[in-house]
Amino acid sequence: MVTIYDTYPQMTSLAGAPFGLGAWRRYAEGIYPAHPGTESFREKIEADVRGYDFEAQIRPVLEAALAEPPELEAAHASFLQAAEGLAEKLAEMLPGMPDVDVVFYLGLCNGAGWATVFRGKRTVLIGVEKVLELSWGGAKDMEALLYHELGHIWHEARLGGWPEMQTQAERSLFQLYREGIAMRCEQLLCGDDAFYHQDRGDWLRWCRENHAAITAEFDRRMAAGENTQDFFGDWCAWRGHSDTGYYLGCEFVKHLMKRLPLSEAATLSIPEVAAAFSEYALKK
Repeated sequence: MVTIYDTYPQMTSLAGAPFGLGAWRRYAEGIYPAHPGTESFREKIEADVRGYDFEAQIRPVLEAALAEPPELEAAHASFLQAAEGLAEKLAEMLPGMPDVDVVFYLGLCNGAGWATVFRGKRTVLIGVEKVLELSWGGAKDMEALLYHELGHIWHEARLGGWPEMQTQAERSLFQLYREGIAMRCEQLLCGDDAFYHQDRGDWLRWCRENHAAITAEFDRRMAAGENTQDFFGDWCAWRGHSDTGYYLGCEFVKHLMKRLPLSEAATLSIPEVAAAFSEYALKK
């Protein structure tokens, strides 16, 4: 079952005035019913950004989002479109999807999309302030964002929980695998095997032309125990291109799917993923 929490009507009361944390806290407390003795939704959101500089990193993004009511409205319309018929699509394309809450909300720059757990239930949070900052308010971008996070939910459920990792190499490999599965879920739900929401300008063409180099560098860093963050996140880049790990991960998962259905490709152990990636890297 998919339960949608659409807080757009409540967040509009925050627009048109200087952002106030007190007003946001009242809004956030109203998203979920209060459960005495448990972490509130507001507390979860604030805890996630406790290490950030609110005035420098968060307030400007919130004020920019609230200053553009038409953009908020357009992003909300895209969300409603993406959520329409969602339960039926998930049942068809990703069988075994657990019950999940999907929340459209104004966060504190926790992320445009966040697959998490709240009060014991798997939850996808769509943070409109980050959606607007990244210019992802269009219908296709919103679909991709939502489907990607739901892919993480499905993958975690298939594995029965994320495994513990002991080394930097394991963390790098599992991030590649995890994002690759989510990207492949995104493509299936979008109905386009070549779809990448990161594709702007020549991004996909560049990734395809540099596939072997991306694979070799990622493999080299894993073997050396080096950090691979350059391949993930719009704030990072390798050779001037961000998110190349999402491309590599998805292409690796497609390689796995030459012999395994996605439902089985999503249940591999870390040693199994490592062996499969070593084979894959040797061919590139």
